[in-house]
Amino acid sequence: MNPWFAKVAILVATVAMVAIRAPHGRLSRTIRVVESRKGSLEIFLLAVASIAFLIPILWIATPWFAFADYRLYLAPFLAGSLLLALGLWLFYRSHSDLGANWSVTLEIREAHGLVTDGVYGRVRHPMYVALLLYGLG
Repeated sequence: MNPWFAKVAILVATVAMVAIRAPHGRLSRTIRVVESRKGSLEIFLLAVASIAFLIPILWIATPWFAFADYRLYLAPFLAGSLLLALGLWLFYRSHSDLGANWSVTLEIREAHGLVTDGVYGRVRHPMYVALLLYGLG
């Protein structure tokens, strides 16, 4: 199989993740922060996560990671695509279930509450599980 199938799948998933998260980011900025626990460690970790998020884009757009290209086989590609789709669904559900409680940093906002329904009723940190599935996909 042509490796561009995998590159297109990763690109589509990356755009989908941004599209899922963007409205929640806009919503969270409209709610007053009661307490912020954003420190230098969290800022550093967010910077590292942002850089790591760009690595697949660099793989697609540049030859820098060509040394890691392998032949693409149908069965692993389909399995990875399934994990990617499951991760995107869980990423979407976790954001939807959090609603106005979501923020990119550790902040407590007005009317903040512990979410225990939806996917949070089954998994304590479904967004992290979604990102793990994305990484495995």
